[in-house]
Amino acid sequence: MIDSYSLIKMLEFSYDGIWITDGDGKILFANAANATLLGVNQSELIGQTTQQLLDDRVFSDSAILEAIKKKQQISKVCYNYNTKLTVLATATPILDEDGNVKHVFNNVRDITKLSQLQGSLREKDEIILQQNRQLESMKIRMGMGTIVANSKAFGAVVELAQRVAAFDGATVLILGESGTGKELIAELIVNHSARKNKPYRQVNCGAIPENLIESELFGYEKGAFTGADSKGRKGLFEAANGGTVFLDEIGDLPLHMQVKLLRVLQQKKVTRVGGAEEIALNVRVIAATNKNLEEMVRNNQFREDLYYRLNVVSISIPPLRERKEDIVPLINHFLTVINQKYGTQKSIFSDTVDRFESYDWPGNVRELENLLENLVITTPGNIICRENLPKKLISGAERLAPSDAQNHAVVPLRTTVEQAERGAIEEAIRRCGSIRKAASALHVDPSTIVRKMQGYKQENLSIET
Repeated sequence: MIDSYSLIKMLEFSYDGIWITDGDGKILFANAANATLLGVNQSELIGQTTQQLLDDRVFSDSAILEAIKKKQQISKVCYNYNTKLTVLATATPILDEDGNVKHVFNNVRDITKLSQLQGSLREKDEIILQQNRQLESMKIRMGMGTIVANSKAFGAVVELAQRVAAFDGATVLILGESGTGKELIAELIVNHSARKNKPYRQVNCGAIPENLIESELFGYEKGAFTGADSKGRKGLFEAANGGTVFLDEIGDLPLHMQVKLLRVLQQKKVTRVGGAEEIALNVRVIAATNKNLEEMVRNNQFREDLYYRLNVVSISIPPLRERKEDIVPLINHFLTVINQKYGTQKSIFSDTVDRFESYDWPGNVRELENLLENLVITTPGNIICRENLPKKLISGAERLAPSDAQNHAVVPLRTTVEQAERGAIEEAIRRCGSIRKAASALHVDPSTIVRKMQGYKQENLSIET
C-alpha cells in the first residue's frame, strides 16, 4: 500500500498539472506543474474555488465544474490567460455511496505546441498547395522531359528557344556547362516547331569512336568495311530526313569530320561511306557544347567556317549557381518524380534547403537531380534533414571533427546564454514569489517563463515555484 504522503510526493513529480477538489470545486491539492501552467504560486491555489479562478479569468473554461454538474468525466480545451497556454483538462468525478460528487481529480496537459503544430501544418499544407500551383505554372512539358523555369535568366532562355523554334530553317547552337539541360532545350525547340511530329535523332559526338563516327552520321553501303552490315545502313542524318538532328558535344567532333559535316550542311546532301550516290536532305540541325568554340577556333581546334554555319542562332544556358531561384522549384519537381519512381513519400526540411542554395553545383541540374535520388534512397525516414546531406553541402564549421572541437576549450555561446538565462529566471521567481510577478520583473511574457521552465524540467533542472 502507498501511504498518502508518498502518493502526494508522486503527484508532485507528474509532468502534467494535477489538482484535486472537493464536491464543490474547492481546491484541496495542486501540484507544482499545475501552478506553472496557470502562472500562479502553488501555495495560492490551495483553498480557492474553481469558480473563483474562473471569475478571475485565470483560465477560460472549467472541466471540473461541468464534471460536478454532470457527474461524468469531462475533457475540455482551455486557455490559461496568465501564461497564454492552451491546455487539455480532463476532470474525473469521484462519487460517494449515495452517488454524490465527493472529489474531482483534474489532469491538465499543455497542448500549446500541439495547437501551434496543427496550425503550422495547416499553413504548410496551404504553402505546399500554392507551391504546387506555382510549380505547375513553371513547368514546360515536352515529350520525355520537363523544364522548370522560375528564374528570369532561365525564363529568357525558354522564351528564346520557343521563338527560335518557329524559324524552321535556322541552325541553333546551344551553349552551356555540363548538366545545365542543353538536351531539354533542344527537345523544347523540336516540340515547338513545325517538325514536331517528324523524326528526331540525337547523337553525342564525344561518345562515338573516331573511326566509326562518319558511318554513324552518314551511313554506309554494304561491304564498305570489315564487319559492315550486308545490307548497308542509314546514317543519323538520313534517318532523320524531314525532321531534326541534335548533335550534342559538337566540340568533340574530330577535325576531319568537321569538314565533312560542313559539306553536308552547305550542300544539304549526304553520301554514305563506300557509296557514290548523293542523298538529298531536309534536316534541321541543333548543336550543343559545353566548350568555348570561339577559343577552339582561335587555337585551330575547331573550323571557323563550321562554327559560323552552326552559330546562326546561339542560346546560352546559365549555370545553376547563377539562377538560384530555380533550386527550390527543381527540388520539389525532382522529389515528386523520384517519389513516384520508387513509391516513396520523402520530403525535405525547409531549414535544409538553404544548404542546397548555398552550394555552387558544378554539375548543375544533373548533379542536383542525382543527389536528390541518392538522398531518397539512403535517408532512413521520410524527412531529409541536414545530417543526411553529403559533406560537400555542409559548411566548414559544421564539418569540424569532434577531436578538433575538443581541442578548443571554449564553452559554446548558446550554452553560456542558457545558463545565465536560467539563473536569472530562478532568482526572479525566488524573489517575486510567482511566475506572473517574475515575468513582469524580467519584462517578458509569463508564457515565456513557463515554456523555459518546462524545458529545464525535461533536463532534470529544478526550479522552486
